[in-house]
Amino acid sequence: MFTKKGDAAVLAKLGDAPAQYREIGERLHSLIRESAPSLEPIVRWGLPFYVKDGKDVCYIKVDKDFIAFGFGEVVNPAREEGAHMHPVAWTLTALDTATEARIRALIKKAVA
Repeated sequence: MFTKKGDAAVLAKLGDAPAQYREIGERLHSLIRESAPSLEPIVRWGLPFYVKDGKDVCYIKVDKDFIAFGFGEVVNPAREEGAHMHPVAWTLTALDTATEARIRALIKKAVA
């Protein structure tokens, strides 16, 4: 497994995304870095991950047909008590103020 570390590595990987997803990916990166500066950005298995103490907190997955934002199972902030099914990833088509606020809240909860 080859890992590249740092903002430059992640931004370079996101720069390879199709145009319609590149801006969303770059904005997601900014949201993550602003919301949780303690997370280390890395590229592993071809995906931007954000880790803390060696554990995956969240990631961005870009495909030719979509962009997804997700969390690791261990630190999943979207887990709901009493629920039998828990979201771990969301496919994004755009980022508006409400979506950005929800993502920020989830990130902050994940690193708390």
